[in-house]
Amino acid sequence: MKVGFFMQPVHPPNTSVLDGIAQDLDELDFLDSLGVEEAWFGEHLTAKTEPWPAGDLIISQAIPRTKNIKLCSGGYVPQFYHPAALAFRIMQLDHMARGRYMCGIAAGTIPGDFALTNVDNVSGQHREMQAEAIEIMKRIWTEHLDGEWEFKGKFWHFRNPGHGLQAGEDPTRCSYGFGPFWKPYQVPHPPIAIAGISPNSASIEFAGRGGHIPLSVFFNARFLKGHWETYSTAAQKNGHEVDRGMWRVNREIFVADTDADAREFVRNSLQAEVWRKHYLDFMGVFGWLGHLKHDDSVHDSDITVDYLMDRLWIVGSPDTVRRRLDDLYGELGGFGTVLPTKYDHLGKQEQMWRSHRLLMDEVVPKLSLEC
Repeated sequence: MKVGFFMQPVHPPNTSVLDGIAQDLDELDFLDSLGVEEAWFGEHLTAKTEPWPAGDLIISQAIPRTKNIKLCSGGYVPQFYHPAALAFRIMQLDHMARGRYMCGIAAGTIPGDFALTNVDNVSGQHREMQAEAIEIMKRIWTEHLDGEWEFKGKFWHFRNPGHGLQAGEDPTRCSYGFGPFWKPYQVPHPPIAIAGISPNSASIEFAGRGGHIPLSVFFNARFLKGHWETYSTAAQKNGHEVDRGMWRVNREIFVADTDADAREFVRNSLQAEVWRKHYLDFMGVFGWLGHLKHDDSVHDSDITVDYLMDRLWIVGSPDTVRRRLDDLYGELGGFGTVLPTKYDHLGKQEQMWRSHRLLMDEVVPKLSLEC
């Protein structure tokens, strides 16, 4: 099992933009030194809890500071952009990262983001726009240098320019002036990952149809099992090979010397505060609380921080976390990369970073990973 991190930009409400980004980048440096494989940078337009609207700008700052860790958008909501412009933005980032970049795509969940951009997220229009945007971006990445062509979709219409030559002009003089000029650094383009939330997620099914990387968020394993079934069925129907090693699974993980120490830290962490004051209410409005439960008989009011530590989050000593990760791996039938969520450490950097070190040094090397 590989380890990545979901660099969810959760900071206290009074944190300045610069201070929050500085903490995220410092933590990223440390994760890179530990051998963490990848980091996914979230972004939202109207979420006070997660206030970074441009994760790729943070990635651009992280590139020269890090050596090995892959830097991943986690992710773009392409219907909030013009996909042709977004395709070029991603190409530039891919060149800057020299192969250490992956492109995460999400359908979007924040109601205010859809209102701000006037995108309909009720009728399914946002998913249609997402699919069309990815089609456009992939065509630009693979066909931009192939001369003039036109795309007429349901939501976007554009023309790929020709090679910038005037009538009768010598093609050898085409190095300057206008016209297409590059392809992505990675061939044929950066790996695309699609994030999914709900059971039998339409986004995960879309990932399978396209042969993209599936990325599952933090819901209970009994629902995430359906993600792989949905993904693999769609992938095979569309001629793609399936490999559980592609699957990324997000989890809240904290490790300390003892179970008691770990649980006490988490009870008093920003993670617990944000879940108590925001995430549980948000999920209740969307009807998602059931996705957190290990059993349907659990009442909504019983979903507390302690319940989450018992049944969903992976919190404890190295032995406990190792056992819980092995259990998750076995219950899901195997997956490739676990993505712990990063939260602001609230001035307790030493304990938070020690958790990361224990995970990488004392937990992951000793996993049995039996299905």
